[in-house]
Amino acid sequence: MKALIVIAHPDRKSFGHAKLVPTIKFQYKKLGYDVEVLDLYLDGYNPSSFTGDISNINNNAFARSYRHAIKTADHVFIVSPTRWLSLDPLIEGFIDQVFTKGFAYDDTRGLLGDRKLRMIVISTLPKSSTWKTLNILWIRLRVMIFPMIFKYNNIQVYQIWNVKKAGNLQLNKHLHNIKKIIIK
Repeated sequence: MKALIVIAHPDRKSFGHAKLVPTIKFQYKKLGYDVEVLDLYLDGYNPSSFTGDISNINNNAFARSYRHAIKTADHVFIVSPTRWLSLDPLIEGFIDQVFTKGFAYDDTRGLLGDRKLRMIVISTLPKSSTWKTLNILWIRLRVMIFPMIFKYNNIQVYQIWNVKKAGNLQLNKHLHNIKKIIIK
């Protein structure tokens, strides 16, 4: 069994890099999984740097390699900070170039089988912003993109709000909840 963790965060000291990815990785290893971590910033992935025939934009070496990593994984965790109520631009590009028609979905069904896909979205906004933003990101991912476009329902989105001001107790509670998500 294999777990894949995809992270895009430019700050190596961020909660995602320092605590979240090691916790996910440790939990999966404890359950006997092989674990692969794709760090999109460390890889030098840039979804907008493309030259050539635009019809071939989703067939670059990164996208092919990342598709292979997803194809060989049983569980996929995507970790992203928010940027203006959206995902990190590298994660947006990753989804656009990797979850393509013919790989992730076709006109009638999802093609990723029963792989578990978990997204963890980290925000510096306070949780009180949930109602102000109408939880746009959660709705976009959980209700529209993955089920409606990719025809893929085996997804869970977990949001961590106010990460910069949260204390250790609150952050540890999030880590504990994420461990429970892995076991499900």
